[in-house]
Amino acid sequence: MLSLKTKIYGSFSIIIFTIIALVLCGIYSLNELAQDSRAIIKDNYHSIDYSFLMIEELDKFEEISLSKDIHNYSEKLTKKDSLLKVLSNFSETLLLQKNNVTEKGELELVNQLEVLFKNCRNKIIKDSNSNRNAEKSIGSEIHSMRKIVGDIYKLNMNSIIHKNAIAKNTSEKVITLMSIISFGSLLIILFFLVKFPNYIIKPIVELTSKIKAISVKSFDQKINFKSADEIGSLTNAFNVMTERLKEFEEQHIDQKIFDKKRIESLVYGLNDGIILLDEYNNIVLINSKAIKLFSLEQIQTQNKNIYELRKHSDKLDKYWEKIFNENNKNGQIEIYDVDSEQYFNVDNIEIKLEKALNNKSEIKGKVLIFKNVTLFKEKDLAKTNLIATVSHELKTPISSINLSLKLLNDIRLGALNDEQIKLVEAISLQNRKLLRVVNELLDFAQVETGRINLIIEQTDPIQLIDLAISALLVLFSEKEIELDFELMENPPLIKADKEKSVWILVNLLTNAIRYSSLKGRIKIKLEKIENYLMYSVIDNGSGISQDELENIFKKFVRSDNKKGTGLGLSIAKEMVETQGGKIWVESKNSKGSQFHFTLPIAY
Repeated sequence: MLSLKTKIYGSFSIIIFTIIALVLCGIYSLNELAQDSRAIIKDNYHSIDYSFLMIEELDKFEEISLSKDIHNYSEKLTKKDSLLKVLSNFSETLLLQKNNVTEKGELELVNQLEVLFKNCRNKIIKDSNSNRNAEKSIGSEIHSMRKIVGDIYKLNMNSIIHKNAIAKNTSEKVITLMSIISFGSLLIILFFLVKFPNYIIKPIVELTSKIKAISVKSFDQKINFKSADEIGSLTNAFNVMTERLKEFEEQHIDQKIFDKKRIESLVYGLNDGIILLDEYNNIVLINSKAIKLFSLEQIQTQNKNIYELRKHSDKLDKYWEKIFNENNKNGQIEIYDVDSEQYFNVDNIEIKLEKALNNKSEIKGKVLIFKNVTLFKEKDLAKTNLIATVSHELKTPISSINLSLKLLNDIRLGALNDEQIKLVEAISLQNRKLLRVVNELLDFAQVETGRINLIIEQTDPIQLIDLAISALLVLFSEKEIELDFELMENPPLIKADKEKSVWILVNLLTNAIRYSSLKGRIKIKLEKIENYLMYSVIDNGSGISQDELENIFKKFVRSDNKKGTGLGLSIAKEMVETQGGKIWVESKNSKGSQFHFTLPIAY
């Protein structure tokens, strides 16, 4: 069995072999063409060059021979020397030509030329050119030599033309051969480039498509691809896997149905309203309590999007923001039935799928639980009413105690000794504390029952600060607190209840004084933020820890080791929000606190 790796190596080997064969064939063909070109230059070019040189020497010989007549012996010797010198140069060129004989018949011509040359030289040496017959004989030989040199030239030129034709024929053959080989190599390479990748990619693409189908629980998938390599093994393993998945799904479908019915029975049997949503907010499950709660009896709810149901349920639309508001999780909403008022706590629980690879979670749905807390609400209201009643009743004896203390301090009834004065002052101090607690409980009861009576009117924001400071002048003096102000010029009027707003500011300033050190510093700041005026009370006291900041505005919560009921900030929060503002705190332990609250501007 050939593995996929072997097939890949084999394919690339064929391509490489084709390229190498193409290169070697090209080298061979170019070498043949180069040899033909070298033959032309080596065999014939020198012979032609020698022919030109010999003709040139023969021209010089004739020129000297045909010169003017000789009148004395000295001129005769000079002419003879010149002729012999020309023949000597001719002899050297002839020797080179004799050594470069390459063509058929060229040697015979060279030998004839050599014989004529020797005869001509001998005649000159014998000084036989003193008569006219000798000169004619030498001239005839020179003419024959010129003719033979011309024949040698023609012979080599014809050879060059013939060899050039051979070289041209060779080049045409090389071009044809290289074209055929190149085209064949290209076909081979294209075959492997098209066929082999498709051989690998086709089953992978099919496998990817089948896996996507399996991801949506379509297990009737099979790849019909037969091969003896790794891809064949992969497709066989995939087919086996799909068969087993299908068997597993069929075996466990009954169990899944049973589990689903058991869960539905459990949900439908609960006394609380339950709505189960998928990641797209489609209703997967809703029990009868939730259907009745939102008056959905006449509507098909299964698999419907909850946004669609909102259009058919006035109650669901009314409480939509409270149910799905992330900041109101585990909040309390009031839903009125036909017969009685019902109170429900809403739990909005996200179903998350944890991913082990990157430690992230993916939201796969939500569970809405509507728990009926009417009984607890009624008990809580009863408790609040009891507190209000008791607090109201306590105000009468406290007022009587205050009146009695004032009478004791009246010297007309008799003077008190020093010990009695201290006792009266102690009783008066504790009575004031008790009165403050009773007042806070009454305010708390009003908040709890929702019966805060507000008189909203246009109010001067600076006046609120003046009234609050006037009420606390004694406390500022006792601790020698230094007040700083950072107030905006000509602030706009605000819409607020003057009495409640002064109470809020007094409560924040009282806390700031309480937690500030002797001779401390408190800043009161007033600034505009969009459509609101923001009051800030900033102290440099002990501060509030980060753990306490989250619960500081809750009922009966106060900083550790601090005096008070823990109701003041809770009441202040309710009063601010009832007037349409917000309240918050910024603080770090041992670095002071900054309380801020906003009230809307009057336009």
